[in-house]
Amino acid sequence: MRYKLYFQALSDPGWYRENNEDAYLTRDDIGLFAVCDGLGGHAAGEVASALAVETLKRFRPPENLQAESPREALLKLVQQANCEILQDQAQNPAHRGMGTTLSALWIPEPAVGPAWVAQVGDSRVYRLRDAKLEQLTEDHSPVFRLFKRGLLTKEELRLHPQKHIVEQTLGLRPEVKCDVLPATAWVDDIFLLCSDGLTDCVSDEEIREICSSTPWKEMASRLVDRALRCGGHDNVTVVLVRIGPEESVSDG
Repeated sequence: MRYKLYFQALSDPGWYRENNEDAYLTRDDIGLFAVCDGLGGHAAGEVASALAVETLKRFRPPENLQAESPREALLKLVQQANCEILQDQAQNPAHRGMGTTLSALWIPEPAVGPAWVAQVGDSRVYRLRDAKLEQLTEDHSPVFRLFKRGLLTKEELRLHPQKHIVEQTLGLRPEVKCDVLPATAWVDDIFLLCSDGLTDCVSDEEIREICSSTPWKEMASRLVDRALRCGGHDNVTVVLVRIGPEESVSDG
């Protein structure tokens, strides 16, 4: 049986922001997807996120994944995006201080098998499998470390007043710390990449419920609508990816 990637994406500026500093990538031809959240309150956050996505668009997967592993390829790609942003800062003084998060998913083959997740900042990648939602990434923030140590519940993490303090972003320093983690992709898995405009307003349990009960074509709009109805104080971006038999799911 042949399989393919199905995807959909939606971004909304929210109720209170004039600009949308989020950007996203959907390259189903090579199985690469990403969400970037430009740093709100900093100079030209929308420029930083757009530069990161433009760099990812030019990605050419290695012809031999044994000679260059997926992890090495993603680390090189993220570092290249970081360099592009730093170069723009050097050429445009008004852009100094801009930055962006980056959460990416790469499924090298559009079929069941290995997948890879890259993470810088506090956007997130989730996987829904058998009605169970798992966060595959870790936020690069002091508050998330408190959660990992068991000092905060997931709900306390979501509502913490300092949750937006991030320690890693693209554009911050010449060498960026990027987590690249292996994952697996099974038939009917749903991957969700999102900015914190979603997770600040919608709990993991609500995300799980929406993704488990909503028809595929309506899933992205339901998630964004939920975030807007719960406050919509930030830009909201979601990218959904599903693996299924060909023609089993309508394209998003």
